[in-house]
Amino acid sequence: MTELAPWMAPAAEGWERRRIRILGRTGSGSGFPPALQGQIDLDVPFYKVKHLGQANPMGILGTADDTISYETAESLGATVFPEGTLVYAKVGAALMLGRVRVLPVAACMDNNMAGLSPSENVNARFLYWAMSQVKFDYLVNPGAVPSLSDRNLLDFPLLIPAHDEQCTIADYLDRETARIDTLIEEQQCLIEMLRERRFALRTHVALHGTASAEEIESPLPWALMLPAHWRVVPLTSVADLESGHTPSRSREDWWTDCHIPWVSLHDVGTMLGAKYLQDTAQHISDAGIANSSARLLPARTVVLSRDATVGRTAIMGIPMATSQHFAAWVCGPLLDPEYLWVLFQDAMQPFFDSFQNGSTIRTIGMGDLKAFRIPLPPLDEQRRIVAYLDDETAKIDALIAETERFIELSKERRAAVITAAVTGQIDVREMV
Repeated sequence: MTELAPWMAPAAEGWERRRIRILGRTGSGSGFPPALQGQIDLDVPFYKVKHLGQANPMGILGTADDTISYETAESLGATVFPEGTLVYAKVGAALMLGRVRVLPVAACMDNNMAGLSPSENVNARFLYWAMSQVKFDYLVNPGAVPSLSDRNLLDFPLLIPAHDEQCTIADYLDRETARIDTLIEEQQCLIEMLRERRFALRTHVALHGTASAEEIESPLPWALMLPAHWRVVPLTSVADLESGHTPSRSREDWWTDCHIPWVSLHDVGTMLGAKYLQDTAQHISDAGIANSSARLLPARTVVLSRDATVGRTAIMGIPMATSQHFAAWVCGPLLDPEYLWVLFQDAMQPFFDSFQNGSTIRTIGMGDLKAFRIPLPPLDEQRRIVAYLDDETAKIDALIAETERFIELSKERRAAVITAAVTGQIDVREMV
């Protein structure tokens, strides 16, 4: 018999080590010809590997996208697995995720999956929780494509108590994990509320300031009211608009071992929520700039993506050049770059969203950029707005980080509880 895996504790009193092959009947999925796919009202659901990632917190699969008739299943030689069968990937990258799921109804599955139908003397829910501890990546056959042989898995030992204790453990884990999952869901809702509050606060203060003031109707489509003492001006009247460029890619010497940061679409992920951009994914040389329309822009230039991910923005922490996918604003003495960044980052996002039509995103053209108008508070008020938002945003971000940490600890506790219960490290009968 295969030795007990190193991450499993010694068996508790009354527990036995049993190979998976004697705990149920196993079988592999079947090929699913494309011509048969797409029907949703036939007898038997047909699951694919992708559905393993679409289960509920209890591991039960959702609705399949495809169905087949019993006659078709028989002609394909496809096994109809009974309700409650444990299913898992047996080949490909999905195998390395180690997901074990439960069929909600009798169903077929594709040939990248396999199933384990528990024996009558094995509690199905206990076996689900025990199988969740199997390290599938530990059992993978070597090779370019990960694969799992039946023998590797079926000879794997699990710790199995008496049937009544299996039932007690399964009930305990169903309840305890559901409780933890509810806590996690509540905390995730809290994070969403905090993020919504963060956005609402930043948008409101950017357009109304930090103190009460008389307000008038705004001429801007993305701001209803503005303080009466603020001006609304063309952005080009208080900042110089620059457009980027891509030097020739055929000149490797312009792109290899270079030192000038060059802002491209590779950097939009870094810009998500970050105020300052201190470096870029790609760099160019002095010669690359000299032989193109690209220009080295000064630190504190505000960049805005105008292609693909419209509206991502950051402030250059050091001098940089940009690609043509970005607009760059060099602010004059009447406009604080950090205030412009706040407008771009939050208040103007609904406006940037208007450049997206369904799934199609169009470029913000130079004509659109030149037509931008912004509210312009006095410079000292711009700076008060920025300072206030920095302080209040930091408080909300700290709450979000604390909540995210709570979620991680909850997930760790969930995993630890499952491991302890299905390996006999705790006696859940006393807890019940």
